[in-house]
Amino acid sequence: MITSLLVSSTALAGDGKNDTPTKKAIGPRMEVDDLPGPRPEVSGETDKVDLPAVPAFEIPASEPGFHGARELRVHGESVLGTEIKIKGYVTGIYDCLAAIAAANPQARAAQIRTMVATNPKLCEQSKFYLGDARDSSRDASIWVVDVPWQITTPPPPGERPNASALHLAVGDYVVVTGTWAQHSRHDEHNTGGLVVEKTVARATPPAQAQPAAAAAPPSGEPDIAVVTRPPLRKAVSDQVRNASVDHLNACNKAIAARAFDAGIAECQAATQAWSDNHLAWYAWASAHMAKSEWQSAQRTVARAVALRPDHAMYQLYDGISRYEAEHERVREALAKQDGKRPDEVTADPRQLQLDAARDALRRAIKLGPDLWRAHYYLGRVYRDLDDPRHAAEQFTQTIVTHPRYRYGYIALIELYRKWGYLEEALKIASQGTQIVPPAESAELWFELGMVHDARRDDDQAIAAFDKAIAAKPSDLRSKFQRGQIYFRKRDFANARRDLQEVATSNDPEIAGVRPIATHTLGQILSKRP
Repeated sequence: MITSLLVSSTALAGDGKNDTPTKKAIGPRMEVDDLPGPRPEVSGETDKVDLPAVPAFEIPASEPGFHGARELRVHGESVLGTEIKIKGYVTGIYDCLAAIAAANPQARAAQIRTMVATNPKLCEQSKFYLGDARDSSRDASIWVVDVPWQITTPPPPGERPNASALHLAVGDYVVVTGTWAQHSRHDEHNTGGLVVEKTVARATPPAQAQPAAAAAPPSGEPDIAVVTRPPLRKAVSDQVRNASVDHLNACNKAIAARAFDAGIAECQAATQAWSDNHLAWYAWASAHMAKSEWQSAQRTVARAVALRPDHAMYQLYDGISRYEAEHERVREALAKQDGKRPDEVTADPRQLQLDAARDALRRAIKLGPDLWRAHYYLGRVYRDLDDPRHAAEQFTQTIVTHPRYRYGYIALIELYRKWGYLEEALKIASQGTQIVPPAESAELWFELGMVHDARRDDDQAIAAFDKAIAAKPSDLRSKFQRGQIYFRKRDFANARRDLQEVATSNDPEIAGVRPIATHTLGQILSKRP
């Protein structure tokens, strides 16, 4: 992010062409600003990407007091751990006998029934899938788990059927009451959320498709005004200008050597010598940004923007520092409230005031359409503002303008996974693993594994997590996910290997899943012959 720019003092000497004619001047003498701006931060890469069209990001409307599948997938954090009611169509049912038959294609039906009667632990706890429409894919549905056998399928061999039990079929419209959680007592887990069933009953489906709760925002926004011509500045003597530029060059050299405090001191001296030296204000801000001193960076780069609002890089740094400073402000307030350190809390997007950051980044993009970092940060702003379509558009542009930047792929994949757009996420993740340099690809292989996991493509998911771990052997997130899939496949030896490492780690990054790993290990021990 640091832009080093050495400026020639002699090149800035006035040539007399822009001097004000000899008249009685009113106010200070003004001249054209000949101080060059910073080089635009563009990638210059030629990799071609074939990205999917941005989807609509619509949430079907729900009846008052009820939730829908996609709504829970997207906004379920607010009701996590509470009892809720959901209406929807059954889009899939776990059938133990069918699952065992698929894993044992040579076995006959009678043999499979005998296997289950002999060892009921071969079957997982019954579950089904709930979607907003009859034709919702399983990928776009939510799980309903801890379901009694009698609700979804006939009871297993040896268990007497319940004459009053409800037997569901794919296509049934039901209302489910249960707890929205991330894991259940029978070791089902999904970080995107699942319903721990309490009651289920058939319901009358809506007479016709209901309109979306909120129409997708239109692609694009009203135009934003930008300054494209450099304003005049106060005339300054060559001696003053050259002294300031000497300090600026020293500032840039110090920043390039990562001696940020020395750089700040030199840039401060440059602005004291000549307050209109906008490059010095910009370089000074970049040193604060390198130190994550966002509020200081914002105050400093604002001076550069005021002097030369036509420079895209100044608008970019202004937008970035405003965004990060606002997150910093909210984190500090939450930390003080909860008695924690700021690095221990996450800013609540609902408390963020991001209009100024958004507008600065939009101006940067209008002045410099290929500024990939402006697209990336603007996508983050829209994501925090709960505007997923505009966020997806900006993350897409991040990839287009910088195809090897892994964070653009990661942000877009995570957004699509959250909304259940798994085909789009799969295409983006697959391209990312091929384009991003191998040394930086571990997180993309993890994301590809997560997409395959959501699609229940177990073997492909394991292969992707294998690649993630090969690229980053300390990747406990991938080991946790791979261990869970091995457990689902009843490969307990490999599951235990992965989950044991997660359960015994003190890495704070996997603190949220460590209890699940420990619980699953207990399940593995209980299933040993």
